[in-house]
Amino acid sequence: MVSRIGISSSKLISRYASHFRNPLPGDKVIVAMSGGVDSSVSAHLLKRQGYSVEGVYMRNWDTTDENGVCTSDQDWKDVQSVCKQLDIPCKQFDFTKEYWLQVFTKMIKDYEYGITPNPDVLCNREIKFGWFLDKCLESINGKNKENTWIATGHYVQLERTDSGRVKLMRGTDITKDQSYFLSTVAEEKLQRVLFPVGDLHKQQVKSIARDANLITCNKRESMGICFVGKKRKFSEFLEQYVVSKPGNIMTLDGIVIGQHRGLFSYTIGQCVRIHYGPDRHDIKNNSLIAVPGSANQLLFSSQLVAKDWIWNWHEPPEGIGEGVNLLAQIRYRQPADPCIVTRRSDDRYIVKFNTSKRAIAPGQNVVVWDGNWCIGSGIIENSLAN
Repeated sequence: MVSRIGISSSKLISRYASHFRNPLPGDKVIVAMSGGVDSSVSAHLLKRQGYSVEGVYMRNWDTTDENGVCTSDQDWKDVQSVCKQLDIPCKQFDFTKEYWLQVFTKMIKDYEYGITPNPDVLCNREIKFGWFLDKCLESINGKNKENTWIATGHYVQLERTDSGRVKLMRGTDITKDQSYFLSTVAEEKLQRVLFPVGDLHKQQVKSIARDANLITCNKRESMGICFVGKKRKFSEFLEQYVVSKPGNIMTLDGIVIGQHRGLFSYTIGQCVRIHYGPDRHDIKNNSLIAVPGSANQLLFSSQLVAKDWIWNWHEPPEGIGEGVNLLAQIRYRQPADPCIVTRRSDDRYIVKFNTSKRAIAPGQNVVVWDGNWCIGSGIIENSLAN
């Protein structure tokens, strides 16, 4: 196996590299503003550093929650208020159609197939660093493009090499690092992007917001999926969109111990609330397989198969056919653990960890790093027996 990675060279140099230069005071920066404290502080810091700043709010969802409220409305008001405080222009882009077609409907289809997707990863690739970035830059031609940048409030950093390459790096605040969610964003998309809070800790960001008297300084952080609502369970939300297919809850030896309303309501390792144990899916027979105990060995595996891999620099590390030592996560809030990633002949990848992992869920992203450099991500297809 290979213990040190290298990415293939010349043909991977970004088409933007020849035009690359570092941002300078006076350059125009378009900030993706969500109405939260992170993007508000990003805009504040950039203006203080001498950039010509403009705020843009992305409306990705326009359906009301269980109380008849659309959170996008309040977020847009907060963006307008912050931009007024900072004395910068702001406008709104409507990507509700694009989000519905490219993110939401795919998420629903995945749940119908009984797998657990990660819409935040897809949203970053398709909407924030896809439609939004392209729309911001589409009217900029020639040398003006070198003077225009996009910024977001993500807790990640970029390392720019002497040759003009860009590496996606973890944020300084490891508890808030969001490189997992940006793992499928290609290098060329990051060439024109700035992450002003990537080298800060969350408490520093809040302190800056308070010192600047920004109206978002005490706004509660958004947790979970924004369009679900504050009081509903996610399964209740999904019932509006996913066709329910009731089936049996069974033990491993085929004894029926209950009924489920649809496999979309469960994920691997979740308690089925029948006082029996966590679950596994039998998609073919629409059955939920319950095993006793949350630490049951059947819920653990040290290997997985991942498909649809996206490498930030468009090609995998050299030596991937023999196996490369990397770090990997199978979900956002967990430490990155050592693993060996190996490409199979069918372009699937085997990720083998040093230790067993609980509840490896098909549909989720497995994200890999070389140290703090996030180099790619694949979709978990299944786990393998130890």
